[in-house]
Order: sequence, then structure tokens, then C-alpha cells
Amino acid sequence: MSIPRVGNATAALNRLQADELASRRQAATILRPEEVASRLSPARLLTTTLGGRVRPITSADLAAFRKAVAALGERAHVGITAAEALSLSTPADVERAKREIRYAMPARLQAGKVQFVTNSGPNSKVTRHFVTVEFVGFASAVAQPGTPLQAAMSLVKQGRLRFECSCEHFRFVLRYVATAGGWVAGRPEHGLPKLTNPTLDGASCKHLVRVMNDIQLGAALRQRVAQMIEAERAHIDRPGKARPKAVIVRQADAERMQPKNARRIVVPASARGATLPPPASAADIRQALAAFAGKGDVTSDAIARALSALLPTGTR
Repeated sequence: MSIPRVGNATAALNRLQADELASRRQAATILRPEEVASRLSPARLLTTTLGGRVRPITSADLAAFRKAVAALGERAHVGITAAEALSLSTPADVERAKREIRYAMPARLQAGKVQFVTNSGPNSKVTRHFVTVEFVGFASAVAQPGTPLQAAMSLVKQGRLRFECSCEHFRFVLRYVATAGGWVAGRPEHGLPKLTNPTLDGASCKHLVRVMNDIQLGAALRQRVAQMIEAERAHIDRPGKARPKAVIVRQADAERMQPKNARRIVVPASARGATLPPPASAADIRQALAAFAGKGDVTSDAIARALSALLPTGTR
């Protein structure tokens, strides 16, 4: 047996995928999600082997397909739901989100990923942060029977997510937790946060708490997710660009999409009434700073800068 060639494997795979997609687009016998959800047009004489023989599809077959699709979707347990992310978040991060993070605006939706922009906290060095949310079950939602909006409602309400935030709190405290938990989006982190979060508490930073809350409440967001599902279906069914069309949200539209009750963050009863821990003293901060200063690696330098910024003005 000859040894397979690994050279040029990516280009070869791309050609195969392009050929497969072209063949898929030319197929006229695909049973579409909308048809599974309701009834098959008499003009579409499709057949099935359900039951062991080739025969025309009946209404009973469509019901069997719907049941099978639902059972298949129940097997997926990768990622975390928005409600679970909130319940696992620390009381301190939930409280910070309530007090400091007022906006989580969707900016771009494409192929199951949504980019949000949030405001930053009052002591932040930047004016905004970027949150990426990936719907784990997006491919299943695209194939789910029904309209794009029906699929979007299910995806947003019960769908499992992967996510990340551009803030340092997620980077140094929560990215490892998200990696180990199976809900990180983007770069995985395999370095245990032995100093910043040795007990591996929490799931969401304050920016993600706001986003997770708004995902559950935002009716306008569901409309945009439906557009993303529709774009994905069109990308499969009709020739076009290499990737499905991105849904770009304008600034004015993003502002109007804010849920009316977004400031009400739903948290588990055990977390209600929690208070923030007392701020660290200047002496504690200097002691922690000494552990990182001068090490020379990128991570230690970043942590040292963050610690230095916590020192009161005039004592740095």
C-alpha cells in the first residue's frame, strides 16, 4: 500500500469540497426544512426508503422525520446555554454587569457566529469590548424543519454556545475555565490560572453576563439570527460566494435592538443579594505586582500592567 501524500492536502480538500458543494446545489431531490415542517408540494414527487423500500413520501413520513430530527438534536451536549452561563457566573461578575455594563450590541452575524460590542467599565483603559458567541447547534438549526424564525427561536432560547471576550478578565481568569468546560470560542487556553483563578470559579465576565442576558431577552436579535439562518440555507441551495452572506447591523439598528428589560439580569436565587469583595489594598497589589515584574514573558508583563493600573494615583 502506498503512503498517502500530505503535500498540497489543503488545496486538494478545497477542490473536493467545492465539487461536492456544486453537486449539492444541482440536486433537485433535497427535502427542505420547510417541507418537513408542513407538507410536500404535489409538484415535488420525492421518494424515501423509510420502511425498507423506495416509495413516495407521505405525511406520516414527514412526521417521522420531524421526530427523528428532534431526537438527534437532543444528543448534542457540547457548549453551554446562556442560562447555564449565567448560573455559573460569580455573584461579583453578575453585580458588576448590573452596575457597569449597559449595552451589548450585535454587530455582525455569519455562519453561526455573532459578534457583540459592549461598553466597558468605569475604570477600564478602553471604551468598548468585543464578545464573540458561536451557536454550537447552528448547523442543526439550519436543517431544522420550519421557517428561519422558528429555527432561530429554538437556537436562541435553548441553544448551546461557545464564547469569548476581548477583556483581560476573560483572558487571564476565565479562558482556561471555558476551555476545560468545552465552551471557549477562538483560542483555547491550556495554562491553568493558578494565580488569578486557582479554584476555577465563574463562567462569564461582566461583559459576557450582559450578552448572555440579552441573548435570552432580545426579540430583535432573534430576527437577525433568523436572517443568518436564511443566508446559510441560501448559500447551500444557490450558487454564490464561498461563505454565506454576513448580516451586518448598523449602529442605529443595534441601538434599537436593545431589549427593553435588558437591565434586569436574571440570576439564580443563590446569587441574589451578593456583594462585591472588598478592594485589594495598595500593599496587597504591590506584593502581587512583585511576583510578575521583571519576568519578561508576555503574560507576566500584561498582568503586571493590569496590577499597576489598580494602584491609587500617586502611589505607582
